[in-house]
Amino acid sequence: MNSVISNRMSPWMLTGLSLLIWMSPMFDLGIFFSIGVLFAFPHSLLLKRKALAIILIYVSSWILFYPLELLHRFGQEWETFLNTKLVEEDYSSLAKLGIVFFVAVLLFFNYVHSSSRQNRREKIRNESYKQRFPDLTRPKGKPIKDSRFDTFLLVFFLSLFLTLGLHLLLEKIHPSAARNQMAPLSELFQFYFNYLTSNAILLLSFSKHKTPSLFSRWFLRYQKGIRLREAWKQSYLKNEKFPFLKEIEIRKRAFFRDRILPGWGHVYVEDYWRGFPILFVSLLLWLFFAVWTFSYISPIFGLQFLGGMGLKPGIPDKDFFITSQNIAYSIMTVLGLVLLYGYSSHLLGRTFSLENLGLKKAGDKELDPVFEAGIRRGFRNTLPVSLLLHLILICLVFIIPVTLQRSSQKKDKSSEKSNHFQPEKMEFYFIDPNVPDQMEGLNGGVITGNDAKDEKQGEKISNEKTADNGPKAGFVKRIKGKKVPPTYSNYISAKMRIPESYMDYWANAPHPYSSVVAYTITQEGDIIDIEMVEGSSYPDQDLKTLQLIENLGPLLPPPNTKSDIRVTELFWNGPIDPEFVPTPLQKEMINLFDGRYMEELPE
Repeated sequence: MNSVISNRMSPWMLTGLSLLIWMSPMFDLGIFFSIGVLFAFPHSLLLKRKALAIILIYVSSWILFYPLELLHRFGQEWETFLNTKLVEEDYSSLAKLGIVFFVAVLLFFNYVHSSSRQNRREKIRNESYKQRFPDLTRPKGKPIKDSRFDTFLLVFFLSLFLTLGLHLLLEKIHPSAARNQMAPLSELFQFYFNYLTSNAILLLSFSKHKTPSLFSRWFLRYQKGIRLREAWKQSYLKNEKFPFLKEIEIRKRAFFRDRILPGWGHVYVEDYWRGFPILFVSLLLWLFFAVWTFSYISPIFGLQFLGGMGLKPGIPDKDFFITSQNIAYSIMTVLGLVLLYGYSSHLLGRTFSLENLGLKKAGDKELDPVFEAGIRRGFRNTLPVSLLLHLILICLVFIIPVTLQRSSQKKDKSSEKSNHFQPEKMEFYFIDPNVPDQMEGLNGGVITGNDAKDEKQGEKISNEKTADNGPKAGFVKRIKGKKVPPTYSNYISAKMRIPESYMDYWANAPHPYSSVVAYTITQEGDIIDIEMVEGSSYPDQDLKTLQLIENLGPLLPPPNTKSDIRVTELFWNGPIDPEFVPTPLQKEMINLFDGRYMEELPE
């Protein structure tokens, strides 16, 4: 802590900032608070170690769990497979045991590495002491805490105890929602993250905030790079020459960061007006590439991928599904990324040139200085900001937050009934291309029950009658049967996962909870006439249910229908058991596929 700011920081301020760093994941700040600490307090080693620990834990969590999340969102088969494995006690315990074993290996390697390093240091010190004082015995110094085996055991078991205790406490205060599709994977991720964080807190605390031995070399390299940059900056500000070999080393560090992500190298040398726009443009291009690639594989996968980040397409689903099948958008995005990498590398190369070694005067035409506040003149300097502004406008048009609703002009139904969007095999080629041709009608795939004894598909529900407020109690028959391939109801369920995830609907749902909501889907895919048919004893959750339906649209138009359809849907947080829900209507609907009944309204 050799900076003026760090020296002025009181112990209470350091303790408070340290606590905020460890608590930032609980406030959904992710790595952003830790990155902010690195920028605000670049010389405070105590804070930097903790901020880097949180960033490292986040990066390792992302590498390990994000592919599993993508598989979970890819399709119902993978979702069912992962949930089944993670819900089962044996597989869940085995996965957590694997995490504990992985952390134990890391802690043990850290202990071995720290012990060997401590022994080497003691040997060198003893030899030096004998040369200076041959007749005296050097007193043994205090060993580094993480080089002791008892510290390894204490950190391992105490962090495990704290993690399990915190998990049981949170589960008792707020039980996990039974209907939350991401709950099993989220629980495993939370265990991994909490366990690693507990280990990091204890290791740094017991070792008096010293870097764990296993990561000390990386931290020293990072710290050396920061000091080199600061020395370069001071030389430039004082108009002094800077050693060329040291500038080459800074150049290597900057280009290494820039190859990982364009713009990061510019941020490293504090060229923020170039670095951050290029950095954000590259992130947006990677987002576009992922959206177009995943949507090309499966449009519903593209929707789920956006939904996981609280986003959705800004265009109607019917346009998105057609557009996403054009591979040219992915190719154009890749081309944009290649050009951006080259452009960022070119600008970064001009930063490390003779002009910045003090060998040319400030009036030279080709001077491209660094460490100057504000945006500079010239096309190449303003281009990154211009690109960022244009991409933000594109995002506002084509990718929007899931809670933002676009007002749409209602079309004349009489002129659109005959030619509304009806792609071939609407039930549903983008979810399952092998749907039988004989499946017709809104409830063609909505078969009640979960088991099949004598029938392969069971009896389908009649859709001859209509009702404004959904089926009457006793109208929907419970029939033992097997769920058939995906239909329009599956599409609604997949689309509903997007606002469910963003709103944390199931994560915050009371247990038990049940309500029935009715809404109309028009021929244009708009959702209107939302009505709470049967509320619960939790008015706040009922309001959230209505908001969930509002955020669901617009949808693809209903297939094979001539007029609007009325959907009556049961929302419940609990098992598929008629005895779990209170009313006769809910007891009938809980056996329906996804608790949903659809019927075509009269023209």
